[in-house]
Amino acid sequence: MLTTIQIAGLQTYGYHGLFEEERSLGQKFIFDIEAELQPVETHRDDRLDSSVRYDAVADTVVQLAGAAQYQTLETLAEAVAIGLLEQFAAIDAIAVAVSKFSPPVAHTLERLGVKIALERRNLPCAAPIRRDLAQA
Repeated sequence: MLTTIQIAGLQTYGYHGLFEEERSLGQKFIFDIEAELQPVETHRDDRLDSSVRYDAVADTVVQLAGAAQYQTLETLAEAVAIGLLEQFAAIDAIAVAVSKFSPPVAHTLERLGVKIALERRNLPCAAPIRRDLAQA
């Protein structure tokens, strides 16, 4: 049986963006997470070890999003995806969508975002996420 955990509309405040104003003033970001779990025969045994705690996943997303500053949403999404795969052994594949409500563009839009997907078997092991702007 394949199971996907979904977390939609997780809001956090962060300091990511290309422009200095975005990194100093900050803005609201919203995350949508789809985590495909390792296959199991059934969930009828009602055991947590074949799943993940949803609150722990949400807490981890917020922690990872605040751990460093990134210029691009793509790098932020990838850092969160890698972090979730490293933190939760039951997750086989992850899709992370992140968007911001106040992008510095000269057009009216509701929000702007990206979505990345990563499988555990494709975890990058040698190339760390760029942390040039990190305030850790």
